[in-house]
Amino acid sequence: MKHKKHKISTQLSAGFAVIVLITISVISLTANLLISHQFEKYVARQRETFAEQLITTLLSQYNSSNQTWNLDYIHGVGMYALKDGYIIKVYDKDKNIIWDAENHDITLCHQIMKDIHTNMEKKRPGLKGSFSTYHYTLSQDNKIAGYADISYYGPYYFSESDFQFLDSLNQILFITGISSLILAVIAGMLLAKRLSVPLTKAKETAEKIADGNYQIRYGADKTNTAALELAQLGQAIDHMAENLEKQEDVRRQLTSDVAHELRTPVANVSSQLEAMIEEVWEPTKERLQSCYDELGRISGIISDLEKLRQIEASNMVLEKEPVDLLELAQAVKTAFEPELAKKKLTCMVTGESAIISGDQKRLHQVIFNLVSNAVKYSTENGQILIDIHNSGKNVQLTVKDQGIGIAKEDIPLIFERFYRTDRSRNRKTGGAGIGLTIVKAIVLAHGGNISVESVKGCGSCFMVVLLKNPAFIYPNTDVPHSDVLRRNVPLHAHEGAVHIRVIV
Repeated sequence: MKHKKHKISTQLSAGFAVIVLITISVISLTANLLISHQFEKYVARQRETFAEQLITTLLSQYNSSNQTWNLDYIHGVGMYALKDGYIIKVYDKDKNIIWDAENHDITLCHQIMKDIHTNMEKKRPGLKGSFSTYHYTLSQDNKIAGYADISYYGPYYFSESDFQFLDSLNQILFITGISSLILAVIAGMLLAKRLSVPLTKAKETAEKIADGNYQIRYGADKTNTAALELAQLGQAIDHMAENLEKQEDVRRQLTSDVAHELRTPVANVSSQLEAMIEEVWEPTKERLQSCYDELGRISGIISDLEKLRQIEASNMVLEKEPVDLLELAQAVKTAFEPELAKKKLTCMVTGESAIISGDQKRLHQVIFNLVSNAVKYSTENGQILIDIHNSGKNVQLTVKDQGIGIAKEDIPLIFERFYRTDRSRNRKTGGAGIGLTIVKAIVLAHGGNISVESVKGCGSCFMVVLLKNPAFIYPNTDVPHSDVLRRNVPLHAHEGAVHIRVIV
């Protein structure tokens, strides 16, 4: 059997009503029991007090000078007390009966006792009450004047007025409980609606995001202060939508960029080859070299995509060995000398020998990609500085250029896959925009961190910090490096420059 699903507002209202009902019931029951118990104790004390007052009244009717009793007054007191369920018997000092309610009117006494007993059994079943007799000594001036027996129902006795009082109290508690329940249900419905509206909105927003509408935003209502957690939920949804939108933009741009980067050289090669096959053009060395260069561009794009696929497909295996970063930097500089000369750039390697345990090929790729990035975005007659120096347990590699720099809004994204700050310029320089992504993955795999400082129009400075004896983060785990590339990276601002730091 399928269970019918209800709206969250209905569930919240029903749940709130049940909780309130249980709470009010418990409070009412507890209050009733406590009040009844205290009232019983009060009535019991009152009956004891009344009995003591009767003794005082009786004693006042004794004349010590002639040792006589005012029997008429005692008779009045005894009959008055009888109506309240008190049966009095008075003795003189010799224990001779001078007044007895039963002797006076035994039928009335028995009837009153029967009525009291019946009424209490009816109203308080299980009480097991009974009439008890209490003995008192009547003394005046430290001399015994007589004795008295007072019998009354115990442990307590409720008159009709007492029962009416308790009934009225129960009615008040019941009415108060019902009123409170109604008010609580109304308040619960309003609160449930207040809570369910943002939750429903969050659900609808998430559904639209799941359907591919990444432009949708939760847009938390500032006037709705139902709960901090709901506001945080809305912010989280908006943040997720923004990230998905950025990822979708990157994916679309990647498709466009890859299509453009492949289409242009393919079209150039195709048109030139077609012209040479149809003998429109002669197959000169220059034209064949042009075709070769275009094919090289295609090969480079495919190679970059293949590198990224390998990094994302599985854990990066590091072949560790002693590596001198200074020698590695000098080798990279030598490899770039033709391009440096072509752009009239000066490249300097400074610092000191710094040996770490790492993968030489991977670390070479790090320096190569950073220098390649510096060469691409440096203007003519600029300078590139590669610096290596030891800092305690760390080794810091710095690649600094005097190029076009990076805009502040682009800095948090430069390590993202396929992100390129200047797409038109990158089409000229080549590449699919994954060089820095690969650099970041390799640095993290070596237990280090990478950061960048840049000012638009003034140049950039990339800083890589590696441990001399690093504790590798992923040697014996199943965490793929694709997670490293995909995870969010905390950003920190530093004075004097725009700064992003990737923390391991």
